[in-house]
Amino acid sequence: MIPTPGTALLPWLACALLLLGLTPSPALAGRPLLVDDAGTNEAGAGHVESWYARQAGNTRVWTVAPAYAPWEGVELGAAYAREVGASLRSHSLQAKLRLGSPAEDGGWRHALVLGLSHVQRQRGPGHYASLIASRELGPGQLHLNLGASRAPGGPTLGSLGLAWEQALGPATGHVEALAQGGAKPILNLGLRGPLLPNLQLDGSWVGRTARPSTAWA
Repeated sequence: MIPTPGTALLPWLACALLLLGLTPSPALAGRPLLVDDAGTNEAGAGHVESWYARQAGNTRVWTVAPAYAPWEGVELGAAYAREVGASLRSHSLQAKLRLGSPAEDGGWRHALVLGLSHVQRQRGPGHYASLIASRELGPGQLHLNLGASRAPGGPTLGSLGLAWEQALGPATGHVEALAQGGAKPILNLGLRGPLLPNLQLDGSWVGRTARPSTAWA
């Protein structure tokens, strides 16, 4: 996940419903959008995520987010988002660093994300950081995120994310929640599965209030 600080752009990422992942390492592709996992691509491998989102008010956004690991345990990522029919654009760059040695089966894995973002007509870049913990528990995996973000001239907003994913036959289901600042938590429910070799399709329902967003690709 490549988050962008500030409440103006959080719904864009949160309301993405369909995610296409292209990667030479399918096990690392197509993670849920709201809560990140502690895994990184293998050294020399990368993937590309692209999604289309439509939220309440008919705002439509295209996003492309590539990621590449030049070294073991280090993954560099970027994201470019553009509102359809408008000139508003945003960009972000981040580094994801694995903390410690790879965990044994069933143990905790940890990572740190540091990033910069910029929204068109915004004064200077925003900053964000997140600590990530993941582990296998029974039939699935648990992911915890503790983060902070700050837009130019704005307050620092804390965030807390929790996600659970589990194999459901040929697909993998996930449920996750993300709370930022004093806003109501965002809930995400979805499934992902292989569409073609090295191509994965994700679908999610995301809502924060009684009027959840809808989208298609």
